[in-house]
Amino acid sequence: MLEDDGLTQSMSRVGHCIDNGPVESFQGFIKDMAKVLFGKANTYEEAAEIIYRTYEYYIYRYPQKRFHGKTANQVRQEALTAVTPEQYPIAPNRRIERFWDGIEKSKAKHQAQAQQ
Repeated sequence: MLEDDGLTQSMSRVGHCIDNGPVESFQGFIKDMAKVLFGKANTYEEAAEIIYRTYEYYIYRYPQKRFHGKTANQVRQEALTAVTPEQYPIAPNRRIERFWDGIEKSKAKHQAQAQQ
């Protein structure tokens, strides 16, 4: 079905859930926000409306610490009009860095063994 629409399936290797972690974390955050803001949905239509309204809240009304109290929309609007947009770097995730360091060490070990 994906190929019919000109899309490529994106999946990491089996056992490498670290690739999906950031997106799953964000989805969990949005789900929690929806529960707090709107409560439980009883129908598909209500659920769709809650999801829409939660994203709308997140984009237009939720001030983010990472953006120094600005909303995602404010940051986007500033970026669209600025010659040099302000940078809001994501703080390093030490757990992910350690994961990838371990992968690199493992690769180096296997390469060294293969050369012997």
